[in-house]
Amino acid sequence: MDANDDHDVEVYIPHSLRGLVDVIGKHKSVFNSNFLIMPNSKIELMFFLEGSELDHFYIDSEKSQLLPDYSKNFAILFSSQTRPVATKFRRLNAITVVMNPIAAMALFGIPASELKNIHIEPFMINSLGFIQDTLNALPTFKQQASFLERFLFERLCNSSHQSSAVEMSKSISTLYSSEDSLFYETQMDIGNRGYSASHFNRICKTWLGVTHNEYLMHKKFRSAMYTIHQGEAPLTEIAYNFGFFDQAHFSKTFKRFSGMSPREYKNAAKGPIPELVLL
Repeated sequence: MDANDDHDVEVYIPHSLRGLVDVIGKHKSVFNSNFLIMPNSKIELMFFLEGSELDHFYIDSEKSQLLPDYSKNFAILFSSQTRPVATKFRRLNAITVVMNPIAAMALFGIPASELKNIHIEPFMINSLGFIQDTLNALPTFKQQASFLERFLFERLCNSSHQSSAVEMSKSISTLYSSEDSLFYETQMDIGNRGYSASHFNRICKTWLGVTHNEYLMHKKFRSAMYTIHQGEAPLTEIAYNFGFFDQAHFSKTFKRFSGMSPREYKNAAKGPIPELVLL
């Protein structure tokens, strides 16, 4: 049996939040699973619905770690910038909103850099109990995703950072999309619009969570990851096509983000989307 048969994944693209939110996804499984989730430099808001039972969830265990029964907290906000997420669960019923890093300021009023490689409880959302009850009561994923889209759109409209976020979201482009895949990922290039180097760096850390160069390097990693997963091009060709100095530079960079070499990733068993590596 394919490991993906054990996992039910649905994806919804919230068009009213284009540039801010890539996808709203639901992952449901009643089987024990142990995943390593490749870093995506996104901001993610995850809601644990009825039936979820976690063993652990962490990006950097020394900074923050979700231990058994923490799923009773219902929601977490996190960002895996330069480290993979380690997660193990007995049962999972979760909805995740995958957002570009500008959403940290636009929707939650905190700099993206404050979420780098950690998770927190989304204390800035006052209506978590209402959201929990609504998501658990709605009968279909489409209704759940539409509810979250409306909720987040209202937060954006009431945000003091709305105009800045909307302007930055105009730089959006597609990093990965495939008719054969559930996954869809965008990238941003806010560009240096005449700022000094130090000021531009501060802007990037506030809105992207990392420096501009770090963000671009991460997107090279993600592009290479998707290409490796497709399994057609040799690793040496991928290294050359994405502008790495040589194979050693490619391997070092890939391992810095993923914790494994390109070849180890290529040979690893994957979950229902390319960024999920089965352990």
